[in-house]
Amino acid sequence: MSAPDTTTEPTGSTGPTEPSEPAEPAGRIEPASPERLIYFSDAVVAIAITLLALELPVPGADAHGDAGVRHFLREHLTEYVAFLVSFAAIAMQWMLHQRVFRYVRGLSGGAIRWNLLWLLLIVVTPFTTKLLTSEADAFRTQFIVYAAGQALTGLCFRLTVADLRRSGLLRQDAPREVIAETLAWVDATIVTFAVSIPVALVTHWASLCWALLPVAQKLLRRVTS
Repeated sequence: MSAPDTTTEPTGSTGPTEPSEPAEPAGRIEPASPERLIYFSDAVVAIAITLLALELPVPGADAHGDAGVRHFLREHLTEYVAFLVSFAAIAMQWMLHQRVFRYVRGLSGGAIRWNLLWLLLIVVTPFTTKLLTSEADAFRTQFIVYAAGQALTGLCFRLTVADLRRSGLLRQDAPREVIAETLAWVDATIVTFAVSIPVALVTHWASLCWALLPVAQKLLRRVTS
């Protein structure tokens, strides 16, 4: 008679052990997905543009008849022009943002922080626009606050892109020509608004500097190409 088999399988074993997957290297952190920041940025830009429109003056009961309404609109023409300028500035910033972020494959902490500062300055634009057109007798201060806000907005976006590049988070298929042209617009925004600040110290026509934005973009594009 043969001896009974006394070998036993380890408790809890259900079959052959499958090879375990290799563990992730310690300290390795995948870059954050850019989608949430893109959607958040779009929402903040939309809110800022809406706030701009809400600040537009509307004729009240004291504007009698067609002549009264026309007179009211002429009186507040400066505010309507400032609205269009600020709308164009925010819209351009948004277009430049989406042109770059369509090629972003991840986010670094620095890029997130600079993007949040960019959004802060975007959402402050309705305030600086209202300050620019207020009845306060302080043209230089009003103008400098507005122009500095626009220049800093461009600078924060420039630093966002710089951090993305430094971190290698722009996709390899990002067209160099598109990125270069976009950055030329950003740099032109910074330059034109920054240059208008000292001009405002000597003349009330300093805002004409902003009309040179397309010219500045072409010059900067040639210099950097």
